[in-house]
This record gives sequence, C-alpha cells and structure tokens, in this order.
Amino acid sequence: MNRLTRRISLSAVIAVLVAALLVACAPAQTAPPATARPSEWNIVTAEQTGGGDPFTEYGTNNEWALMRHVEEPLLRAELLPDGKSWGVVNYLADKWSFPDSKTFQVELKKGVKFQNGEELTSEHVKYAFDGIVNVDKPGRKGQSLKPLGKAEIVDKYTIKWTMPEPNTSVIGVVDLMNVPALARKNMTAAEYERKPIGTGPYKAVDWERDGTVRLEAWDGYRGGKPFPDKLVVRYVPEPSTRVMELQAGTAQIAQTIPIESLASIEGNSKLEVVSLKGSSALAYVINIFKTTPPLRDQRVRQAMNYALDRDAIVKSILGGRGTALPGPLWPGYLGYTSDVKPYSYDPEKAKALLKDAGFPDGFSFNWTVTQGVFPKDIEIAQAVANQLAKLGIKATLQPRERARVLAERSEGDYDVTELVFPMYWSPATPFRSTLELAYPDSKLTPKFGATPPELLEARRLVQQANAATTLEQMAGSYARVDQLMHDGAFWLFVHTLDEVWGAQKDIAWRPYPADYQTLYDYWALTGKKAPSNPTSPLVP
Repeated sequence: MNRLTRRISLSAVIAVLVAALLVACAPAQTAPPATARPSEWNIVTAEQTGGGDPFTEYGTNNEWALMRHVEEPLLRAELLPDGKSWGVVNYLADKWSFPDSKTFQVELKKGVKFQNGEELTSEHVKYAFDGIVNVDKPGRKGQSLKPLGKAEIVDKYTIKWTMPEPNTSVIGVVDLMNVPALARKNMTAAEYERKPIGTGPYKAVDWERDGTVRLEAWDGYRGGKPFPDKLVVRYVPEPSTRVMELQAGTAQIAQTIPIESLASIEGNSKLEVVSLKGSSALAYVINIFKTTPPLRDQRVRQAMNYALDRDAIVKSILGGRGTALPGPLWPGYLGYTSDVKPYSYDPEKAKALLKDAGFPDGFSFNWTVTQGVFPKDIEIAQAVANQLAKLGIKATLQPRERARVLAERSEGDYDVTELVFPMYWSPATPFRSTLELAYPDSKLTPKFGATPPELLEARRLVQQANAATTLEQMAGSYARVDQLMHDGAFWLFVHTLDEVWGAQKDIAWRPYPADYQTLYDYWALTGKKAPSNPTSPLVP
C-alpha cells in the first residue's frame, strides 16, 4: 500500500546556443542565429487567479494551481519515475504510513527550507491543516481534508492524524494542503495572499488578487533552480484577447484557446497548439433528491442520458478534442474499468423510459452553468438542452460565476449543476464533491423526503473503499461506485475534455500530466525528457 517514490532532483538545464559566425573574405552561407528560450514567460489565463493564501478560497482552480508554484503539499498523485504509470509521489513528505486503520502518519523531509529561512517542521504542517479545516466555515479544501480527523505533532519531523474512521483514501486528498511559512501567523490574510511564503520552486514577487501574479525562480529550491526565471500570470477573460496576445508575442502561453482559433495558431510558424488529452471532465450533477422536477426517478435520469448524442457534440463543438464520458471515472482514475461504457444515443429508449415514469410529454428543469470559463461550456450546455428538448425536456440554462455555482451546489440549491474535475488518479475528491457535498441531506430531506437508497449505497461503497488495506481493494470498491453512479444516472454524462493551450514554440513548453496547470518546465526539474509531440496522452 505504501508505495514510496522520490522526485529526481536535478537542476534545470538551459541549452547554451552560440550565434553562427560569418566567414570573412569569401562568400558563404550564413546559418540563422540560434535563439535561446525566453527566460520570462507571460501567461494569460481564462480563470481568475484568486490570492496566494492557502487558508482563503475564491473558488477557482487557477488559485490552487498557482499556489503550488510557491507552497507545496506533502504528497500528490502523478506519473511515477518510470513515466508509465500513476501513483503517490512525495513532496514535503519523506515517508507516510498507516500504523493502524485509523492513524495516518507522515515523516517529513529534513532540512527543507522555506523562502524566508524557516526550516520545515511538523508544526508547519499542523498549522496548515488546522488553518484550512478547523474554521467556522471550511471551504472545499477543508471539507475534503476533514476526514483526516485530528492532527498531532509526534516530534519535530513527524505528524500524525487520528481519523474518526478507517480511511486510506486520504492519500488522495492530502495534496490539497499547501503548507505556508509560520510567518503567516503575524500577517493578515490580505497581506499574506499578496506575497505568500512557501518551500516551492518559485517565490512570489507580487500577487494581485484576480489580477497579475509575478513569480521568480528561487535559487534555494532543493530540487534546483526552475526554468524560466520569471513567470507573469494575468487573468484575461476574453478568449479572443488571449489569442491576440499570443499572436502579438506579448504572451508565451495562452490558456483555454477557443476551438475556432486553433487553425490560426496551427498556421503560424512561431506558434503551436499544446494539448493534454482527456485531462478533465465537466460533471453535470443531477440533484437526485428532487421530486419537482422529477429527478428522483432513476428512469427519468436515464432517459436524459439516452437522449444525448455525445459523439456528435464532441465532434461538432469540441472539434474532436475530447471523448464521450463513460461514467464518473475515465482512463487514469483508480477504479476505472472499460466495462463501464458511455450511454448509447437511443431517443426511442429515452421516450419509453419517460413514458414509463409518467412523463411522456417531458418536464422542465433549471441548469446552472459557467460561461467562458471552460472551452465551449455554454455551447455544450445549449447543445445538450436542444437534444433534451426533442423529448419535451426543457432545460433553462442559468449562467453563473463559478464561485456562485459552487455555493449553490453546497446548499443543494440546484436541479442540475456544473462541476469540473481534472483527472487525478484518486477519485476521492470527485466522489466526495458529488456524493457528499452536492447532496446536503439536512437541507434536502425536509423538502424531498428520505435520502435516495442509491445514494446511500454509493456512499457505503465509498466508505468500503476508504477502509481498504490495499490499492487493489480500493480500486475494486471505486469501480463499483462508478458502475452504480453510471447505472443510476447520477450525472448527465457528456464528455471528457482535452486541455488546450496556445504557446510560442521557442519556449518548448509541455504540460505535465500530474498537474496540467504547472506553468514552468516541470519535466526538466524532475529530470525527465519532455515529449516532443505537442499533443500528449494523459495516460502513457
């Protein structure tokens, strides 16, 4: 169970290129001057950057991803050193173990320094955990980390958690705990989020909330100095503006390129489209508690799924940059199995199910979605709504800011809502985010009756996975949850999504499958060779 791996600590290598010399006194062909990789990268993002304080959440994935450049977790799931499989890789942890079924213990790496000179100790970790979890209203990270229970310092470099119940799945959520310096205690949240202090490869020069984030490579990083020397990350919400900045050369990387702009980038000799296949999925969670609309009826939910032509949506709207989503899990997740296949496109079966459920003419429901945050998010929702309308099912789309979508989800105040999950090996977070956080029993049962039995069974299977003593047992339980949620149509299962960027060719950047928003040359820092193909598979 405790498969330990270590990051390979190598200095980033910068190729030294020498300009060609002209040969005097005779006509000769002159080689074009070689160009070094730019040492400053400007990145324009589609999502707000939030702030740099790990205790404060603004509801954006960019905030989490950028924090990791400065503040690191104990461990996380990513490609193992063999580059062929996924597993748990240590960051600040040196060792981790489960001494018994209710105890999770971590021994820290010794000699790890924070950017202000502090040495990493178990006090830092306990401070980070308590600051995220033990607050009046824990955010998403706090809710996910809560199953760890109570943190206790064993010695200077050892910390343990006493969990309320057996839960080995915590290895899949510990990465949500970025560890700040203890200097945070003497700073306000606003002061610290503007200039966070961590153990990561980059130091914060300035972090303007939802504005411009300026980072510089840290010479003292234990894994060697990262490349490039400087990162400037800016929130640019308008997709066409991000593309124009890329074409003008004012941005080295542009996030979330519109499908219709890919051809213009591919036709530019200085640019390239960089993508990571199947890196995430939009999860359209159905509120299975509700009787009005009739979403509690499994036949209704199944009919909604049979009404969808997923392949047509992926081809026509995403330009083929995605796949049909089979269930909550897809290739790369622990517990995924090819036995769970996408719902077929079968309008006649959908009509029969609706009739059997007592709704031959359909019904109406509200669907909260984002607009412009993820590639073609509103267009895909509109296409799904059009396909459902053919059965008399009317979806009223309600575009919301992402933070509001998450807040309504946690209140159970939705019919169908939109979440997004990057593929992250352990399905603990997506299962908890949907089976627990999306269905607050105390708020839904007074209105719609007892918790649906299929939800109770899914939660039981997750608890079974949590109590597993081997990865094989855990994978088996997760596979059964996946099958149950597929058959019970807990979501509108539509598509996976390739993450797509536009990039200047001269920076030679490739995303790393562990975290597709690592915006520096992570391959070089880990001593691995980056793929030459700009289209990379998520699973080797």
